[in-house]
Amino acid sequence: MLIYENDISEKFKAGFSLEGGNRFLLNGRFGVIIKTAFLQWKNIFPRSDLFAGYFPTPAFVWGLSERLWNYRFVEKTISDFRNLTTPVDLGVSLRGSFDKNSEFGYSFMIGNGSGLRPEFNKFKKFYLSFNFNFTDMMYELYFDFEPDSDGRNIRTIKGIMGFSFFNGNLTIGTEFLGQGRIKYGTNGENISPAALNFYLYSNLLKNKATKKPLLKIFARADIYDPDLNTDSAGYRETFYTAGLDYMPMENVHIVPNIWINSYLKKSDSLPDRKSDVVVRMTFYYTYK
Repeated sequence: MLIYENDISEKFKAGFSLEGGNRFLLNGRFGVIIKTAFLQWKNIFPRSDLFAGYFPTPAFVWGLSERLWNYRFVEKTISDFRNLTTPVDLGVSLRGSFDKNSEFGYSFMIGNGSGLRPEFNKFKKFYLSFNFNFTDMMYELYFDFEPDSDGRNIRTIKGIMGFSFFNGNLTIGTEFLGQGRIKYGTNGENISPAALNFYLYSNLLKNKATKKPLLKIFARADIYDPDLNTDSAGYRETFYTAGLDYMPMENVHIVPNIWINSYLKKSDSLPDRKSDVVVRMTFYYTYK
């Protein structure tokens, strides 16, 4: 990803980013997409900023989920991984805090709801989140609602908790998400996907000279059901990832990791599915 941000003045900031590698052109080559393009109006009123354009939603970077998990370069957060929330959208948003110490924050957004796709209807998506950030504890409540024609709608709620121990050397987090897709079934029935995950990461070694982390360990487990309303169709899925994060320099990460996704059939009439297992070496670098 290539990110460019420019402080136009004390009040206004512009942001633009490109992302490649996740889309293909017709000739089979990697494509490049516009990830964000927005204008930020700082302190439109005390402790609150206004955003307009194409930018991350409250379910993504601006929410607690992405910041707490901290290993997107290994895998997306559970709601993004399962396509249950929209990571970026075109719209307007108000984001800020209720107190001077930024312990109680909020984010509200109205967007198209189409994410990286063009918009084809008149309906808008509404996002709302509240986060609570203390020294060793972090919480977030998130809700979104997207109406559609013929009485259909999609509503999502999730809760996030994170805890830090031993002066930040160990972090533990969990996230639950439930969604109601009203009248989206084949015969107009409701569909209710749900997801739950747990993760942790911890410092193992620190650089003696800089006192910054040199080696970390991380692990995560997800449980996902595509529809809680049925026990006789589809598969429940469990996802695991774990690895070591070696940082020879502050912004350089060399990460050997494993990625496993297993399947549990809901009906004996369904065929067994083998687990997907991938052993990977991930390289990540932040250029500043």
